[in-house]
Amino acid sequence: MKSKYQVGDKVKFLNQVGGGVVTKVTDDFVFVQDDTGFDIPMQPDELIRMADMQGAGKLFNSKMEEHLSGRGGTAKDIPLPSAGVNVQPAVLAPEEEIKQLKIQVANLKDQVARLKKQLAQTQAQNTKSLTDNILLQHETANGEAEVDLHIDMLTERPGDLTPHEAFEIQMHYFRLCMNHAFANKMKKVVFIHGVGQGILKDEIIKELKQYDNIHFFAAPMAKYGVGATEVYFG
Repeated sequence: MKSKYQVGDKVKFLNQVGGGVVTKVTDDFVFVQDDTGFDIPMQPDELIRMADMQGAGKLFNSKMEEHLSGRGGTAKDIPLPSAGVNVQPAVLAPEEEIKQLKIQVANLKDQVARLKKQLAQTQAQNTKSLTDNILLQHETANGEAEVDLHIDMLTERPGDLTPHEAFEIQMHYFRLCMNHAFANKMKKVVFIHGVGQGILKDEIIKELKQYDNIHFFAAPMAKYGVGATEVYFG
């Protein structure tokens, strides 16, 4: 079935905060580039086109266009966001101008901190509100699951993907499983990442170090070799 999304479409995520621009469409995934420049693989039913939205969607659309147009220009082409400080058009002494700029920077840092906190709270609420638990299909015992992150286990056409696209899909699924593990109070999840060049394993370990209230170890070598990591929650 032909996807209703095309490269260049502006879309919004349904189950989490954010959105971006469609950069590639496959039979299984729609790749969306967010404002950090990363391509995120999403299921088509997890998206909505900005053209189909009203009100807040239009505001997001205009902000995304401003961001994208700024990428091709220089720093002076991108307007500084307002921090609630009224800068007078009158010419200021150098010392006073520096002082005003420092105030603006401080206000911007406070705004960013508040937005990050709000984003984390919203994402946590969205995760808890999801009715399905993808770890059920990987459950091996009560409160335990085993997730195989090999790309051929996550998509029917792995040969259509570039190495980078495959890596993004694997990391997206890993993060989704971690969110569901927390939301559903799992005890243990084993992630089978394989050996390869070690890129996927290294990135998973890097992200696991950023979580609180978990412990992780190399999974038993007798069963998994050196290609798996087990994560304990709580």
